[in-house]
Amino acid sequence: MRDLENKINVCLACDDNYAKYAGVVIASVLANASDSEKLNFYILDGGIQDEHKAQILELKTIKDCDINFVNVPEELFGDYKKIKTHQYVTLATYYRLKLPSLLTDVERVIYLDCDMVVNSGLKELFNTDMKESAVAGVIDINRRMVKKNPNYVNAGMLVMDINNMRQQNLEEKFLDWTKAHIETIKMGDQEVINEVLKGKIKIVSDEWNVQSSNFTNRSSYTHNPKIIHFVSKKKPWHWASFSIHRDLYFKYLQLTPWKLDEEELKHWTKDNQIASLIEYVKYRPLFLFRPRFYQAVFYTYLKPLLKKVFSIEDYRETHNVMKLFGLKIKYPKREYAKLKNQSPYEHYKKKNIDITTLPPAEGQIRDIQLANLALLKELDYVCKENGLKYWLNFGTLLGAVRHKGYIPWDDDIDVGMVRDDYNKIIEAFEKTSRNSDIYANYEFLGKAQTIIKIRHKKCSHLFVDIFPYEYSNAVENSDNRKLKTKKLMTIRQEMNKIKDLDNSEKVLDKVKEINKNIIPDIYVENSDIQCGLEYSYTEPVWVYPYEMIFPIREISFENYDFMSVNEPERYLENLFGEYMSYPKKFGFGHSMYLNLSDDDNRIVKELRSV
Repeated sequence: MRDLENKINVCLACDDNYAKYAGVVIASVLANASDSEKLNFYILDGGIQDEHKAQILELKTIKDCDINFVNVPEELFGDYKKIKTHQYVTLATYYRLKLPSLLTDVERVIYLDCDMVVNSGLKELFNTDMKESAVAGVIDINRRMVKKNPNYVNAGMLVMDINNMRQQNLEEKFLDWTKAHIETIKMGDQEVINEVLKGKIKIVSDEWNVQSSNFTNRSSYTHNPKIIHFVSKKKPWHWASFSIHRDLYFKYLQLTPWKLDEEELKHWTKDNQIASLIEYVKYRPLFLFRPRFYQAVFYTYLKPLLKKVFSIEDYRETHNVMKLFGLKIKYPKREYAKLKNQSPYEHYKKKNIDITTLPPAEGQIRDIQLANLALLKELDYVCKENGLKYWLNFGTLLGAVRHKGYIPWDDDIDVGMVRDDYNKIIEAFEKTSRNSDIYANYEFLGKAQTIIKIRHKKCSHLFVDIFPYEYSNAVENSDNRKLKTKKLMTIRQEMNKIKDLDNSEKVLDKVKEINKNIIPDIYVENSDIQCGLEYSYTEPVWVYPYEMIFPIREISFENYDFMSVNEPERYLENLFGEYMSYPKKFGFGHSMYLNLSDDDNRIVKELRSV
């Protein structure tokens, strides 16, 4: 199926009572969306107050998106009002049965109930190959229903091909079946959908609707849950709810206007765990004879505890990271370790071939290199148009000096800018960039870190990192620079421990506050240059003499002239030591083994030729 150009339509339905919970669903979708995804939300409005609509619209601050409130004429659902089902089921649940009439200009949506959170990007799900099916979903956990109908799905998450629904006239078929069975319907709209489309629903992986209900529900431990559905009567916002995924609900609640203060959050998460166990004992008095109880205890309590002591997790495409008592050890995955040993660069190193004569990279990594080069060219253009200074930094500068271009096994680009120019680059891109898809913005990196990145709107794998630098407070000698480096590193380590620094704005405010105490307002001519505190630099040097950086001069990189520090050789020696020698270990780059989509490849090919 054709990719729908990264546009993803998400539909929810709610009345005013569920507006807050719909907001948490939307927040979770936005928090996990990639930069290239354009999200359109359609909220089928069952009477949401203006105040709550305004709060939902505030969610756009998480990620830019479209949020549309769709008026629902109540007279369309006269027959559905007659269905007698669970007391907590509202009329809004039947809105999805009339999507072709309610969303006249929409081709496809992901429909989500309001008792869910999304823990993954939705692009893969939205672009599910539906073939001839109008609806796709996940098998329900109700064994009795699945026994009658092996393809019986849970209607909380549905991919709905609205064009196909129109062609099959499903609105009318849903209504006709409802009228014929009005006295026997027990499962509401879910029953209607499954009976009318019996055998014709596309089944997708369980991870797209992990139905997390009571403490030992068999669906609760689905590997890699991408959407969690709180299907029990007790939702996370009810006291003593069972779900082991309850904390995820509160994680995303904290991104919304309804966020809790620290004491309330503790009450609803940590304090709630004991209440949940007590409630479970009431719910299943013979729990000690249930093997699933012990499985639940392990996953809910023991596994998180063990994970704090020891864990192995993915680290990008090529590596795992092992954590043992706080110590982190990064190592390549088995299949990539084998590829690494087969690297031609290992052969060149063993043969002691002059490192400056190595050929450039080939294949996908070369494509990514040249696409990122286009972003660097645009940065160079914008800076020159606006009188801003930058310099090639770290491995990019090393590549320029040693290889006249990229280090063959590297693919990213690093540049540095002094704060005055750094603060202007985002606006300069908005005004001057020749390509509207290339932009500059702050990105929060976790652990109180943020930097500006140059990005491409349609390919998230491309970027240029810009690192900030400050004018220091005096011309200093080498010993004083070492002392100041230690001081800055200590400050940076303390910032890492501050939990409240959880977005770029807070990090930058903290840096301004700290700089008032360590950097005077009066600029000292030819003062030292120090690293900005909003990033945890791993290099051994944080303070540089002015003449090492300025005046900026040109350097050749991939047959183009870009800006360099004044003394690149001395600068690199400070950073890397014997920088003209082979490294102890060869890296993989960021994108050497990425699985690029067709759209990603198209953008990369286009930029490569720029």
